[in-house]
Amino acid sequence: MPRARIRMNKVREIIRLHESAGLSIRQISKALSVSRPVVDQYLRLARSADLKWAEIEPMDDEQLLERLEALTARPEAPRCIELQKRLPRIVMELGRPHVTRQLLWEEYRSECRDGYGHTQFCHHLQMYIGGSELSMHIEHEPGRKVFVDFAGDRPVLTDSKTGSERAVELFVAVYPASGLIYAEATENQRIASLVSATVHTFEYAGGAPAIVVPDNLKAGVTKANRYEPHINPTYEDFARYYGCAVVPARPRKPRDKALVEAAVNLVYTRVLARLRDRRFATLEEFNAAIGELIDELNDRPMQKIGVSRRARFDELEAEQLCELPERPYVLRHFLDDVKIAFNYHLYFPVDKHYYSVPYEYRTKRVRVAWTETEVEIIWNNRRIACHPRERVAHRYTSKADHMPSTHRFVAEWSPERFESRAAKVGPATQTLIHAVLSARKVPEQAFRSCMGLLELARSVGNHRMEAAALRANRFGICSYTAVKRILDKGLEAQPLDAPPPVSVSEHLNLRGPEYYSSEPARSAS
Repeated sequence: MPRARIRMNKVREIIRLHESAGLSIRQISKALSVSRPVVDQYLRLARSADLKWAEIEPMDDEQLLERLEALTARPEAPRCIELQKRLPRIVMELGRPHVTRQLLWEEYRSECRDGYGHTQFCHHLQMYIGGSELSMHIEHEPGRKVFVDFAGDRPVLTDSKTGSERAVELFVAVYPASGLIYAEATENQRIASLVSATVHTFEYAGGAPAIVVPDNLKAGVTKANRYEPHINPTYEDFARYYGCAVVPARPRKPRDKALVEAAVNLVYTRVLARLRDRRFATLEEFNAAIGELIDELNDRPMQKIGVSRRARFDELEAEQLCELPERPYVLRHFLDDVKIAFNYHLYFPVDKHYYSVPYEYRTKRVRVAWTETEVEIIWNNRRIACHPRERVAHRYTSKADHMPSTHRFVAEWSPERFESRAAKVGPATQTLIHAVLSARKVPEQAFRSCMGLLELARSVGNHRMEAAALRANRFGICSYTAVKRILDKGLEAQPLDAPPPVSVSEHLNLRGPEYYSSEPARSAS
């Protein structure tokens, strides 16, 4: 018998649980995460060697292994040797979609007429992969999943000038059917870093899987739950963009994340350990070095099957992945249950800015999605408004087509618009409107007066309005009330050539024109 494919402490536990605890083979298999054929084999070996738990407990591992190996020291049968030669290729084929052990056994027996029966074939196959790194890989459909996680041990960057160090995060992903690994360093574990690293994983593989399996990362899973985990809306939106789903590993179920944990350990030993004496000042430098060693790791033949992860990925998974979109995902954040005000504007608390929506959605509760450049407003999973992002606090961004017709008319008021409309009445009216606008410190203060003057022109006609405007301009009048009085009294019909006479009352203190007619008179006085 070759040396045990599982640790000797598990061999001891198999025998102890069966003999002392009375557990069945199925129960032991589940408790120790060891396949049932392996459990059955070691129990049969213990019975053949007449080993009891009381005798095994004081033995060291070498003694126990020698007792077990003594029973299998016979020469291997030719058909066993033949099957052992075929097992690496059988394992490769088992990873293909829809390929079953029954099919592989039938193909094996068609080529080896005196080969093993189905039961022994499955037993030898399970023993071959039971303790190796392939034991979990073949359980996953190619191209269906990718496991992602952040490593526990954090690498560091070193400032080239001061020598100070700062810790960064190590992101690791693995495609389970082939074992293809991707890794990169990130600034932190926040959602932006998680999304960016997952996008880079897809790009490295050349496609997106159907399912992303994170290990309940706080950035990706806001609330861990075995049955209904709450996914971060941004991570969910990212997955939707690539046509995949986020299915977190179950809490407190280490087997769900065994693959990515094994990948993390490989990155530690095959990548970080080889970079231990090098210093990196930036993430770009560090990730360039990591990328070279990751490529080397994926191109290196795996033990047992003699095929690299990259070759296995190209053969099993590459064609099963979904095609990537033309443009990478743009990070979007979300804010739920935001109420539209009665003035059909939404308050965006991130920038303290107000954005309009179509007025019929006033008082509705909506979802806000925003990027660095735009703000999107969603109601019932339908976009109802989109604005360029403004970062000026306490200001309004409005669109004319969001307003009722009356509000839209008011929103379109401007000095140029009023003067343009006045010019259609006549040049005197245009001059009057310009004077009214210029008489106010802020043009908006004169908008209602201008609106009133244009309404007068509509009611009395352009001819009368022009005459009233001429009189108002002559006497420096720039008031709606004064112009309306001119029209009400018909003063616009009076001639403007001679100003009306001004009567001055007689008074003793008035000197009169004679006083100024001659110099001597002024001197005498």
